[in-house]
Order: sequence, then C-alpha cells, then structure tokens
Amino acid sequence: MFVIAGCGSNSQSTKEQQTKTISIKNTYEFKDKNKDHNSGTKKSETIDVPINPKRVAVMDYGALDTMKSLHLEDRVVAISKGQNSSFLPTTLKEFKDAKYLNLGNPGRPNYDNLAKAKPEVIFASFRQAHTATLDEMKKAAPNAKIIFVSPHYDDYIQSVKDYALIIGKIFNKENTIKKMNAKLDNKLAETKKTINNDKVLFLNVDDKSIKAFGSSGRFGGFLNKALGINHADKKMKANSSGAVISYEYLVRKNPDKIFVINRGKNAKSSQLPEPLNNSVIKDVKAVKNNEITLFEANKWFFNEGGVQATIDQMNDVEKAFK
Repeated sequence: MFVIAGCGSNSQSTKEQQTKTISIKNTYEFKDKNKDHNSGTKKSETIDVPINPKRVAVMDYGALDTMKSLHLEDRVVAISKGQNSSFLPTTLKEFKDAKYLNLGNPGRPNYDNLAKAKPEVIFASFRQAHTATLDEMKKAAPNAKIIFVSPHYDDYIQSVKDYALIIGKIFNKENTIKKMNAKLDNKLAETKKTINNDKVLFLNVDDKSIKAFGSSGRFGGFLNKALGINHADKKMKANSSGAVISYEYLVRKNPDKIFVINRGKNAKSSQLPEPLNNSVIKDVKAVKNNEITLFEANKWFFNEGGVQATIDQMNDVEKAFK
C-alpha cells in the first residue's frame, strides 16, 4: 500500500530537521463516474510528506481518531465537521471547538476555510477522490501534501493498521501505533469468537428510504469479510450508498438480526427509526425476537478506519451477539 523511506540530512540543526520528509506511495480509488463509490480506478503516486507537521487538515474521521489516540490534537487546524459539527461522532466531540476550522461537508469541502488553515498535510477520505474536488483542494492549499487514508473494504483490518502506521511514522509515533495495532488484532480475535451463525442485515434508515449493504464493499468488507458475520442476502451487490429495500424484501430474507443506523433529519441514535415500526415486518425474526441493534449513526457512517474507532465498533458487534 505504501512505501516509506526517511529522507533528508542527518544534521540535528532545527532548519534541517524541519526539512525531513517521508516518501509515501499513496494508492487510492478514484471515484469519477462511479456514483456508488465501488471499485473505482486505482491511482498511485509517490509523495514526500514532511515529518512531524505542525498544521494538518483532516477530512477523514479515522485519521482524526488515530491522531487523537496519539495525543496530536494540537497539530489539527481544520476538520470536515458538517454543518454545526453535525457529522462528528460523540467519541470526537472535543473537535467541535471553534479553534478547529470547519471544512464543512466532507463531500463538498469549504475551500475558503481550507485556504485559511494553511495545512502542510491533508488527510483525505474516499469522499474527496474526485477530479473537481481534488483540483479545488489543490488550489486552496497548493503547498499541502494530500494523503488518502480511507480503509480498503477487500482487506479492511489490514488497511486500518497500515494507514495508522503511516500516521505513526509521519509523527514519530510508530511504536505506539504498533501497540495499538496489536490491541486491534486481539480485539478482532475476541469479537469473532462471539459471532454465531445468525443471518444479519445492516440497514441505513433515513427520511426517504431503508437501505441495506451487501456482504462485500462498504460495511460488508468489515462486518462480513473481516468479522465473518453471516449475511442474510449473499447475492446483494456491494453499494457504498446502500441498496434501497422494501418491507417485502425484509419479510423474504427474514434476518435473525438487524443492525441499524438511524439517519433521519431529527433522528436519535438511540431511537428505533419509525419505518421499522411497521406491522408488515412484525413476524420477521429480528423484529419478533427483539434482535434489532441500534448503532450510533455518525460513529458508523462517518468514523471508519481509525484503530480505536474500529475497536469501538467491534464492541458494538459483540454486544449485539451477546
């Protein structure tokens, strides 16, 4: 995924220390002409990233989660928080502070604030992997190094660890990351032991529709491929936006368990979405046996890829199976 090598002089002078860089082979999926964000064209480029940068803009919450774990909050100057910081999960609520410039919606960044932030490094997500977005980002922050850090769904856990290690090496925190990654491996093994053969559907419910995610791709790469959860519909195609489903579909597939994120306009993560309170699905096993588990929407929908965030998500899964 990445090739890293230290560059620069061995001199201990302050000026020379500041010019040290790490060479990174940055590989990511380009999302142009790909509305469902699946299997985009692979792009790869080698970039020299400054070691220990003082000004970092973060558009990926997984990277923000990892920076928080490394106590690097003081290096963050700007974050994609959404309107009124509405996208931030509770685990990252301290970043609502106004001292961190708000870059707005991750898919539609506030380029004026990005320019004001003057970042040396930008940690980007798949939401910015479009020609128009990247062009505007480069205009707003021409001296910043853009690093894509969204996890890969075909090898989810390993990519989470790889990206965390990149961040660790950039900030001279490699040993700490290795310990965090070992903790993640242990949690993975522990969580897999709690999972049984129950058939599960992961649903995203908003004011317009009920959507389900396949056994591969977004969410499926983590829940089904990495954790080994039995998907209720193995024929469902991957779609990172989710496939719109009906009540009749839920009746036909009859999942043993349903995992839900409630993304309605005025929804609460602790509140069952109103569309699931419907008599048509009252005999679906998950509904009948009260096996519907609510996950915090922002933590699951936006906060993908951080080491601690992934451990927290596995805790959610464990509770659902216990």
